[in-house]
Amino acid sequence: MPTPDPGHDFEAFYRDRAGDARKYAATILAQQATRELDDALQEAWARAWRAWDQADPARREAWFFRIVRNCCLDVHRRDRPTDPLDEARLPGVDLTDPIISRLDARRSIEVLAHLKPPLREALWLREAMDLSYAEIAEVQGVPIGTVMSRLHAARKRMARLLRRTP
Repeated sequence: MPTPDPGHDFEAFYRDRAGDARKYAATILAQQATRELDDALQEAWARAWRAWDQADPARREAWFFRIVRNCCLDVHRRDRPTDPLDEARLPGVDLTDPIISRLDARRSIEVLAHLKPPLREALWLREAMDLSYAEIAEVQGVPIGTVMSRLHAARKRMARLLRRTP
C-alpha cells in the first residue's frame, strides 16, 4: 500500500483554507496594510509547512489557525498603531438587520476593528469560521470559559456599535 503524500495533504489544506486564513488574518490585523497581512500569512504558511508532519491530522484546522493568530500577533507587536480608534467614524448600518450575519465581509471587518483583538478574534472564529468553543479555546490558548465571556462581551459591544447612528 502506498504511503500518503504529506505534500498533497498540505496542498489540499491550502486550497481549502487559504481564503479563510486570509479573512481571519484580516480580522486580527484590522485595518493594517495589505503588506503586513501578506507577510503574516506567508510566515504562517511557512511555519505550517515546516511542522506539517508533526500536527495531529484531526486537529489541523485549529492548529493552523493558531499559527495564523501568532503570526498576526507578531505583526501587531512589531507595528503597534499610534492612532487611537475613533468610534465616531463607524459606518452606518441598517438597525433592523441582525448584527453580523448580514454585513458583508469588508464592512464586518471595519466594524470588528473597533473591538479589542481578543474579542474580535473570538467573534470571527465563532461566527465566520463556525469553530466550536473548544476549538476557539485551543486557537487562542485560553480556557473555554474565557471564550464564552469574550463572545458575550464581543456581541454586546457589537450591538452597541451597530445601534449608533452616523
